[in-house]
Amino acid sequence: MRTLAGLTFFLTAALLMPSCESYSPVSRTIHEEHSLYQFIRVEEDLFSGERLLYTSAGRNIKQGGIRVKDPDELLFEYNRLAFSSLAFLEEDPSRVLFVGLGAGTMPRFFAGHYPDAVVDIVELDPAMLTIARDYFHFAEGERIKVHLMDGRTFIKKTKARHDMIFLDAYRGEQIPFHLTTVQFLREVKDCLNEGGVVVSNILSEANNRYFWSMVKTYRQEFGSLFIFKGEWSGNHIFVAMADKIPFDQDIFLERARSIQTGKGIEFDLARALWSYDNEKHLGNARILTDDFAPVNLLRQHEVQD
Repeated sequence: MRTLAGLTFFLTAALLMPSCESYSPVSRTIHEEHSLYQFIRVEEDLFSGERLLYTSAGRNIKQGGIRVKDPDELLFEYNRLAFSSLAFLEEDPSRVLFVGLGAGTMPRFFAGHYPDAVVDIVELDPAMLTIARDYFHFAEGERIKVHLMDGRTFIKKTKARHDMIFLDAYRGEQIPFHLTTVQFLREVKDCLNEGGVVVSNILSEANNRYFWSMVKTYRQEFGSLFIFKGEWSGNHIFVAMADKIPFDQDIFLERARSIQTGKGIEFDLARALWSYDNEKHLGNARILTDDFAPVNLLRQHEVQD
């Protein structure tokens, strides 16, 4: 004969026991490996239907992703923000460069809407190219070429000139310091066609202790700098041009809407710019250079903290 306490234990245990019919994990790992440069993992979220690319540099960092049922959708806000830069061009870009492949979603999206453009992509880690192909629908083609090498080395050596250069090379949550300096930005400028734009994905000041140094460095080297701030993500998008250009907000918004409609882009390109003219922060910031990169000292402080 069961006691009341025994019956209560039995019923509680039965309620807590997972059902074989209804139980399923929220996500599953479909690939993981240690490449030459990092630990990489691909996960599929069974609740949201998203397939996500993670790299590990002390923490798990999302580096890209797709919605399995709609792989052409750009999941991340900073990806969508970056394409607002199209409205700074006088005409359709004919050749673009992406520094950093990730899951390949941005160059794939761009090529889908600008099929006549030549797309160069630079990626340091060969494993990322394999993963982008195998899990994220990325493919090279006649007009899409991946160069497996360091981004700065490619920029120094290439003879090609580009209408747009997207800088999105990260290692974990940090941009490699040699891709942040005055000297690098000068090399990038040399790869631009007249009227071209440089588009950089930069973490916000909350997550990036040398954010204002990057603003100051870009502003020193480029005639024009415009910044978009993510509403939900911790990202800013820098849009830089070699020459100082007159900027008319109304013309920019009209051009953004025209591109969005003409190219069939499903998200809003007409974004408000963010004001970065905070002299308090800029006055204390230091210019990033090859021979003395404050980022190195800041990283040391982060370790000590």
